[in-house]
Amino acid sequence: MKITFKNKIISGYIINLMVVLALGFIYLNQMRNAIPQLLDWISLALIMLSLAMLTVVYFIIRAQLKAKNKAEIKLLENKKLLQSIIDNTTNPISVKKINGEYLLINKQYETIFKLKDENIKGKTDHDFLPKEIADRYRNSDLEAVKLEKEIQVEEVIAETDGPHTYLATKFPLFDAANRVFAVGNIATDITERINSRQQLVAGNTFFNMSLDMLIISTNDTFLKVNPATTKILGYTELELLGKPFMTYVYAKDMDATLQEVKKLQSGAITLNFENRYVCKDGSLKWLNWTVYPDAQTGLLYAVARDVTTNKEHEESLKAADCFFKMSLDILVVASKNKFIEINPSLSKVLGYSNLELKSKPFTNFIFPEDIATTEKEIDALQKGSSMVNFKNRWVCKDGDVKWLSWTATSDAVTGILYAIARDITAQLKLEEEEQAALEQLYENQQRLNLILENISDGVIVANTDKKVVLANDMANELFGTEDDSKISANFAEHFELYFPDEKTIFPIQKLPMERALEGEPTDDVDVVLWDPKLKKKKRVLLSGRPIVDQQNKVIAVVITIKDITKYRKLEEELKKTELKYRNLIGFRKDEDIKESDEKNEGKATDKSS
Repeated sequence: MKITFKNKIISGYIINLMVVLALGFIYLNQMRNAIPQLLDWISLALIMLSLAMLTVVYFIIRAQLKAKNKAEIKLLENKKLLQSIIDNTTNPISVKKINGEYLLINKQYETIFKLKDENIKGKTDHDFLPKEIADRYRNSDLEAVKLEKEIQVEEVIAETDGPHTYLATKFPLFDAANRVFAVGNIATDITERINSRQQLVAGNTFFNMSLDMLIISTNDTFLKVNPATTKILGYTELELLGKPFMTYVYAKDMDATLQEVKKLQSGAITLNFENRYVCKDGSLKWLNWTVYPDAQTGLLYAVARDVTTNKEHEESLKAADCFFKMSLDILVVASKNKFIEINPSLSKVLGYSNLELKSKPFTNFIFPEDIATTEKEIDALQKGSSMVNFKNRWVCKDGDVKWLSWTATSDAVTGILYAIARDITAQLKLEEEEQAALEQLYENQQRLNLILENISDGVIVANTDKKVVLANDMANELFGTEDDSKISANFAEHFELYFPDEKTIFPIQKLPMERALEGEPTDDVDVVLWDPKLKKKKRVLLSGRPIVDQQNKVIAVVITIKDITKYRKLEEELKKTELKYRNLIGFRKDEDIKESDEKNEGKATDKSS
């Protein structure tokens, strides 16, 4: 049986009292049998004093014990009161030791994290939260301990209805020695506040960016207008504000407008009311109005659309629907896995009817190997990412496979997907063919280069800007360079050009390059090239050919350069030898020989020209 502290005190008092009384009784007996001495009286007095002190101590302890019990009861009442208060607040509250162990949580905290106060004590955030979140909470707790003052942090907590943002106020708790022993946390749900702030910012942004006229007014005066209003009507904001709006209404529409204003005063909502406004430049604009009256403030909130070119809102919707159905592009409205609305282009491309496409998840029509990547793209799209030119394959009703390129966006609130797609099957096939053609062209170019490098004549290819794009080794050697780009199609930049007589300057416009650019082919134009730097000359035969496209337009020219310097020198040496031997055998008179040589030279010149 457990003895209470109170009973222990009473028992101890009784035992000590009996001991003291027994001791006093013994002394009294001794004093009766003998003559009491002073020391005996002192001892008896001390015994009586001990008895008095023992009684006083007992009552003091009883008083302290009673006070302690009252304090404990008061403390328990205060604790219950505190717990009751924090349990009935809408703020989640917690108290943790410095090491992160929980000391206290309230009902709201239990509800959010699905915990119990009796189960959480002694545990830390790492026992029931993901490590990343628990580490973040722990770091902010330690920050409050480190600074020894209150801090505020925003924390996002996932709840059943979605993520909530809380403004957590964390503060250190001090013991009697003014040392931090715990951290308190009071969080306030500011999700609605943030949403309201975002909505306010979005509302102001919408108000300023809207293409429709947005107006706040009294029954007769503009109070606030958006930029679209000033843009549509042409007046400045200063000209519109504080003035009766009937000032701007077209005269023939004033009566109808006044009647509509009376309806608004009775609390009726104006929908699709149309009237004409006189713009600053004197032109008229048809406006379609939707107006909501605020009964408490008496203000009118109006939205107006310029319908001058299309008065009927229904016709506008009809035109949009017509565009949706007639678009050659594939237009789709869908949920995460099913079509909601599709235009005929998709049915035309895939071969399925509209009903067949809507009755099944659209993944049923996607090529199996592309389903995983498509679902990944859709998940990213619904998280706020954009989808631009995403390509995947779709299986047609006849078993054929079509490549579609998608550009899509999603509504952050509803999760609905809006997508545009094009059939790029033929385009991809064409790209494959173009790639094959490029590869073939590259191979042909390599063969051409091989051929050109094995030709004994110099060959250069230039574009219509007279920029050399290709030259073989013989051409590079002739121009004294290994870099094709350093060869100029204008030979005059490298040489001085002469006729075969080496005196008459050869006109540049007669060169095969210039003539080929005009579409004229040339053969064996005899030209002497004099290099003033090297003090060397070469006699060459130039030929030119234009390269034309399918429209017979010159796109490049090919120039061949045949070095005949050695041949001409050999001819001259042969002539000299022939003349020498003729003189030796006296074959002709000197005059005849001279006349014959002049004739031969004349013929050679004519032939070269």
